[in-house]
Amino acid sequence: MAQAVDFSLSNQSGSAFRTELNSILGAIQTLNSGSSAPSNLVAHMVFLDTSTTPATLKIRNAANDGFITLGTASTNFGLVSASGATFTGDITLNAQSDVRFADSDSSNYVALQAPATVSSNVTFTLPSADGTANQALKTDASGNLGFASFLLATETTNGQVVTGGVRGAITTLTDAATIAIDMDDNNNFKVVITANRTLGNPTNVVEGQTGFIEVHQDSSGGHELSYGTNYRFVGGSTPTVTATASAVSILAYAVMADEKIMITAHLDVKAAS
Repeated sequence: MAQAVDFSLSNQSGSAFRTELNSILGAIQTLNSGSSAPSNLVAHMVFLDTSTTPATLKIRNAANDGFITLGTASTNFGLVSASGATFTGDITLNAQSDVRFADSDSSNYVALQAPATVSSNVTFTLPSADGTANQALKTDASGNLGFASFLLATETTNGQVVTGGVRGAITTLTDAATIAIDMDDNNNFKVVITANRTLGNPTNVVEGQTGFIEVHQDSSGGHELSYGTNYRFVGGSTPTVTATASAVSILAYAVMADEKIMITAHLDVKAAS
Protein backbone atom coordinates (compact mmCIF):
# COMPACT_ATOMS: atom_id res chain seq x y z
CA MET A 1 0.00 0.00 0.00
CA ALA A 2 1.37 3.41 -0.97
CA GLN A 3 -0.73 6.54 -0.76
CA ALA A 4 0.30 10.15 -0.25
CA VAL A 5 -1.52 12.75 1.83
CA ASP A 6 -1.24 15.13 -1.12
CA PHE A 7 0.92 15.72 -4.17
CA SER A 8 1.91 19.29 -3.35
CA LEU A 9 5.49 19.81 -2.08
CA SER A 10 5.77 22.65 0.42
CA ASN A 11 8.88 24.56 1.50
CA GLN A 12 10.52 22.57 4.29
CA SER A 13 13.80 21.22 5.56
CA GLY A 14 15.81 18.93 3.30
CA SER A 15 15.06 15.68 5.14
CA ALA A 16 11.34 16.46 5.45
CA PHE A 17 11.23 17.41 1.76
CA ARG A 18 12.91 14.14 0.82
CA THR A 19 10.46 12.13 2.98
CA GLU A 20 7.41 13.79 1.41
CA LEU A 21 8.85 13.44 -2.10
CA ASN A 22 9.53 9.74 -1.55
CA SER A 23 5.93 9.32 -0.30
CA ILE A 24 4.56 10.97 -3.44
CA LEU A 25 6.84 8.94 -5.72
CA GLY A 26 5.83 5.74 -3.89
CA ALA A 27 2.15 6.56 -4.44
CA ILE A 28 2.79 7.20 -8.15
CA GLN A 29 4.86 4.02 -8.48
CA THR A 30 2.16 1.85 -6.89
CA LEU A 31 -0.86 3.55 -8.52
CA ASN A 32 -2.12 4.91 -5.19
CA SER A 33 -2.76 1.33 -4.11
CA GLY A 34 -4.74 0.64 -0.97
CA SER A 35 -7.80 -1.08 0.43
CA SER A 36 -9.68 2.23 0.32
CA ALA A 37 -9.53 5.23 -1.99
CA PRO A 38 -6.91 7.94 -1.42
CA SER A 39 -8.00 11.00 0.51
CA ASN A 40 -6.66 13.53 -2.02
CA LEU A 41 -8.95 12.66 -4.94
CA VAL A 42 -8.66 14.50 -8.26
CA ALA A 43 -10.17 13.87 -11.69
CA HIS A 44 -8.40 11.15 -13.73
CA MET A 45 -6.42 9.82 -10.74
CA VAL A 46 -5.45 6.14 -11.08
CA PHE A 47 -6.20 3.93 -8.05
CA LEU A 48 -5.40 0.25 -7.50
CA ASP A 49 -8.03 -1.07 -5.08
CA THR A 50 -6.43 -3.90 -3.09
CA SER A 51 -9.65 -4.76 -1.23
CA THR A 52 -10.44 -7.23 -4.04
CA THR A 53 -8.55 -10.33 -5.18
CA PRO A 54 -7.02 -9.76 -7.64
CA ALA A 55 -6.79 -6.01 -7.07
CA THR A 56 -9.03 -3.77 -9.20
CA LEU A 57 -7.66 -0.91 -11.30
CA LYS A 58 -9.84 2.20 -11.27
CA ILE A 59 -9.65 5.74 -12.66
CA ARG A 60 -11.39 8.80 -11.26
CA ASN A 61 -14.05 10.21 -13.59
CA ALA A 62 -13.87 13.71 -15.09
CA ALA A 63 -16.44 15.07 -12.64
CA ASN A 64 -14.34 13.79 -9.73
CA ASP A 65 -17.41 12.25 -8.11
CA GLY A 66 -16.73 8.55 -8.64
CA PHE A 67 -14.41 5.88 -10.02
CA ILE A 68 -14.57 4.05 -13.35
CA THR A 69 -13.52 0.39 -13.06
CA LEU A 70 -11.00 -0.55 -15.76
CA GLY A 71 -10.54 -4.20 -14.78
CA THR A 72 -8.57 -6.41 -12.45
CA ALA A 73 -4.80 -6.45 -12.13
CA SER A 74 -4.56 -9.66 -14.14
CA THR A 75 -4.00 -10.68 -17.74
CA ASN A 76 -6.02 -8.48 -20.12
CA PHE A 77 -7.40 -6.68 -17.04
CA GLY A 78 -9.44 -9.84 -16.50
CA LEU A 79 -11.18 -9.23 -19.83
CA VAL A 80 -11.76 -11.75 -22.61
CA SER A 81 -8.88 -12.38 -24.95
CA ALA A 82 -9.59 -11.93 -28.66
CA SER A 83 -7.97 -15.29 -29.36
CA GLY A 84 -10.21 -17.30 -27.02
CA ALA A 85 -11.53 -17.38 -23.49
CA THR A 86 -13.37 -19.47 -20.93
CA PHE A 87 -16.43 -17.86 -19.35
CA THR A 88 -17.47 -18.80 -15.84
CA GLY A 89 -20.76 -16.86 -15.83
CA ASP A 90 -23.68 -15.99 -18.07
CA ILE A 91 -23.20 -13.94 -21.25
CA THR A 92 -25.88 -11.45 -22.31
CA LEU A 93 -26.01 -9.99 -25.84
CA ASN A 94 -28.34 -6.99 -25.84
CA ALA A 95 -30.78 -5.80 -28.51
CA GLN A 96 -30.88 -8.97 -30.66
CA SER A 97 -27.11 -9.02 -31.14
CA ASP A 98 -25.90 -12.15 -32.93
CA VAL A 99 -23.71 -15.06 -32.02
CA ARG A 100 -21.90 -15.51 -35.35
CA PHE A 101 -20.07 -18.60 -36.60
CA ALA A 102 -17.77 -17.66 -39.46
CA ASP A 103 -16.87 -19.98 -42.35
CA SER A 104 -13.33 -21.17 -43.11
CA ASP A 105 -12.15 -17.85 -44.59
CA SER A 106 -14.40 -15.71 -42.35
CA SER A 107 -16.11 -14.20 -45.40
CA ASN A 108 -19.61 -15.29 -44.32
CA TYR A 109 -21.22 -16.57 -41.17
CA VAL A 110 -24.19 -18.35 -39.66
CA ALA A 111 -25.81 -16.36 -36.85
CA LEU A 112 -28.17 -17.05 -33.97
CA GLN A 113 -30.24 -14.31 -32.36
CA ALA A 114 -33.22 -13.84 -30.06
CA PRO A 115 -36.67 -12.92 -31.44
CA ALA A 116 -37.69 -9.26 -31.51
CA THR A 117 -39.92 -9.68 -28.43
CA VAL A 118 -39.58 -12.19 -25.60
CA SER A 119 -42.43 -12.13 -23.07
CA SER A 120 -40.47 -13.98 -20.38
CA ASN A 121 -37.03 -15.52 -19.98
CA VAL A 122 -36.55 -18.98 -21.48
CA THR A 123 -33.55 -21.30 -21.41
CA PHE A 124 -32.98 -24.14 -23.88
CA THR A 125 -30.81 -26.96 -22.57
CA LEU A 126 -28.99 -28.87 -25.30
CA PRO A 127 -28.96 -32.70 -25.39
CA SER A 128 -25.93 -34.45 -23.91
CA ALA A 129 -25.19 -36.52 -27.05
CA ASP A 130 -25.83 -36.51 -30.78
CA GLY A 131 -28.92 -38.17 -32.24
CA THR A 132 -29.07 -40.60 -35.15
CA ALA A 133 -29.26 -39.74 -38.84
CA ASN A 134 -32.31 -37.71 -39.93
CA GLN A 135 -33.48 -37.02 -36.39
CA ALA A 136 -34.52 -33.51 -35.37
CA LEU A 137 -34.41 -31.51 -32.18
CA LYS A 138 -37.54 -31.55 -30.04
CA THR A 139 -38.51 -29.87 -26.77
CA ASP A 140 -40.22 -31.32 -23.72
CA ALA A 141 -42.06 -27.99 -23.20
CA SER A 142 -39.72 -27.22 -20.29
CA GLY A 143 -36.78 -26.07 -22.41
CA ASN A 144 -34.98 -29.43 -22.48
CA LEU A 145 -33.99 -30.33 -26.04
CA GLY A 146 -33.47 -33.82 -27.36
CA PHE A 147 -33.40 -35.74 -30.63
CA ALA A 148 -36.42 -37.61 -32.01
CA SER A 149 -37.52 -39.18 -35.28
CA PHE A 150 -40.36 -37.57 -37.22
CA LEU A 151 -42.28 -38.38 -40.38
CA LEU A 152 -42.01 -35.72 -43.05
CA ALA A 153 -45.08 -33.50 -43.22
CA THR A 154 -44.97 -33.48 -47.04
CA GLU A 155 -43.10 -35.36 -49.74
CA THR A 156 -43.01 -33.94 -53.25
CA THR A 157 -40.84 -36.45 -55.14
CA ASN A 158 -42.05 -39.86 -54.05
CA GLY A 159 -44.26 -41.68 -51.58
CA GLN A 160 -43.52 -42.29 -47.94
CA VAL A 161 -42.48 -45.78 -46.85
CA VAL A 162 -43.41 -46.49 -43.24
CA THR A 163 -42.14 -49.67 -41.66
CA GLY A 164 -44.06 -49.35 -38.37
CA GLY A 165 -47.66 -48.70 -37.45
CA VAL A 166 -49.13 -45.27 -38.13
CA ARG A 167 -51.79 -44.35 -35.60
CA GLY A 168 -54.07 -41.34 -35.63
CA ALA A 169 -55.21 -40.06 -32.28
CA ILE A 170 -58.92 -39.45 -31.69
CA THR A 171 -59.98 -35.93 -30.74
CA THR A 172 -63.01 -35.66 -28.47
CA LEU A 173 -65.48 -33.08 -29.74
CA THR A 174 -67.56 -30.86 -27.48
CA ASP A 175 -71.21 -31.90 -27.31
CA ALA A 176 -73.39 -28.94 -28.31
CA ALA A 177 -76.54 -28.16 -30.28
CA THR A 178 -74.25 -27.77 -33.30
CA ILE A 179 -71.12 -29.89 -32.93
CA ALA A 180 -68.02 -28.00 -34.16
CA ILE A 181 -65.22 -29.83 -35.98
CA ASP A 182 -61.84 -28.30 -36.85
CA MET A 183 -60.13 -30.64 -39.30
CA ASP A 184 -56.76 -29.09 -38.45
CA ASP A 185 -57.08 -30.78 -35.06
CA ASN A 186 -57.03 -34.36 -36.27
CA ASN A 187 -58.35 -36.91 -38.75
CA ASN A 188 -60.40 -38.88 -36.26
CA PHE A 189 -63.01 -37.57 -33.84
CA LYS A 190 -65.43 -38.76 -31.17
CA VAL A 191 -68.51 -37.22 -29.56
CA VAL A 192 -71.09 -38.37 -27.02
CA ILE A 193 -74.47 -36.80 -27.78
CA THR A 194 -76.86 -36.06 -24.92
CA ALA A 195 -79.74 -34.62 -26.98
CA ASN A 196 -80.72 -34.13 -30.62
CA ARG A 197 -77.70 -32.62 -32.36
CA THR A 198 -76.43 -31.27 -35.68
CA LEU A 199 -72.99 -32.17 -37.00
CA GLY A 200 -71.75 -28.73 -38.08
CA ASN A 201 -69.87 -27.96 -41.28
CA PRO A 202 -66.18 -28.47 -40.46
CA THR A 203 -63.58 -25.72 -40.63
CA ASN A 204 -60.13 -25.99 -42.27
CA VAL A 205 -61.38 -28.56 -44.76
CA VAL A 206 -58.75 -29.73 -47.26
CA GLU A 207 -59.32 -32.00 -50.24
CA GLY A 208 -58.12 -35.55 -49.67
CA GLN A 209 -58.43 -35.70 -45.88
CA THR A 210 -60.02 -38.88 -44.61
CA GLY A 211 -60.93 -40.27 -41.22
CA PHE A 212 -63.90 -41.14 -39.08
CA ILE A 213 -66.24 -39.64 -36.49
CA GLU A 214 -67.48 -41.83 -33.64
CA VAL A 215 -70.99 -40.86 -32.53
CA HIS A 216 -71.92 -42.31 -29.13
CA GLN A 217 -75.36 -42.16 -27.58
CA ASP A 218 -75.31 -41.31 -23.88
CA SER A 219 -76.72 -43.72 -21.28
CA SER A 220 -80.26 -42.53 -22.09
CA GLY A 221 -80.06 -42.77 -25.87
CA GLY A 222 -82.81 -41.86 -28.29
CA HIS A 223 -81.01 -38.81 -29.73
CA GLU A 224 -81.00 -37.91 -33.41
CA LEU A 225 -78.13 -36.51 -35.45
CA SER A 226 -78.63 -34.04 -38.31
CA TYR A 227 -75.94 -32.85 -40.71
CA GLY A 228 -74.63 -29.53 -42.01
CA THR A 229 -75.05 -28.55 -45.64
CA ASN A 230 -71.52 -29.56 -46.68
CA TYR A 231 -72.00 -33.29 -46.09
CA ARG A 232 -72.74 -35.73 -48.91
CA PHE A 233 -74.14 -39.29 -48.61
CA VAL A 234 -74.22 -42.47 -50.69
CA GLY A 235 -77.36 -42.32 -52.82
CA GLY A 236 -78.21 -39.00 -51.19
CA SER A 237 -79.78 -40.75 -48.19
CA THR A 238 -79.01 -39.24 -44.79
CA PRO A 239 -78.01 -42.01 -42.34
CA THR A 240 -79.83 -42.26 -39.03
CA VAL A 241 -77.46 -42.99 -36.17
CA THR A 242 -78.47 -45.88 -33.91
CA ALA A 243 -80.61 -44.49 -31.08
CA THR A 244 -80.10 -47.28 -28.54
CA ALA A 245 -78.60 -46.16 -25.22
CA SER A 246 -74.77 -46.12 -25.41
CA ALA A 247 -74.88 -47.23 -29.08
CA VAL A 248 -71.96 -46.34 -31.34
CA SER A 249 -72.21 -45.27 -34.97
CA ILE A 250 -69.10 -44.69 -37.07
CA LEU A 251 -69.21 -42.02 -39.78
CA ALA A 252 -66.31 -42.62 -42.18
CA TYR A 253 -65.58 -39.49 -44.22
CA ALA A 254 -63.53 -38.36 -47.20
CA VAL A 255 -63.13 -34.78 -48.36
CA MET A 256 -63.94 -34.46 -52.07
CA ALA A 257 -62.52 -32.10 -54.69
CA ASP A 258 -65.03 -29.35 -53.98
CA GLU A 259 -64.22 -29.68 -50.27
CA LYS A 260 -67.55 -31.32 -49.54
CA ILE A 261 -67.44 -34.21 -47.07
CA MET A 262 -68.66 -37.62 -48.21
CA ILE A 263 -70.03 -39.73 -45.36
CA THR A 264 -70.35 -43.52 -45.23
CA ALA A 265 -72.16 -44.65 -42.09
CA HIS A 266 -71.48 -47.83 -40.10
CA LEU A 267 -74.39 -48.06 -37.68
CA ASP A 268 -74.73 -49.85 -34.35
CA VAL A 269 -71.08 -50.93 -34.20
CA LYS A 270 -70.75 -53.56 -31.45
CA ALA A 271 -69.47 -57.04 -30.67
CA ALA A 272 -71.09 -59.99 -32.44
CA SER A 273 -73.91 -61.65 -30.51
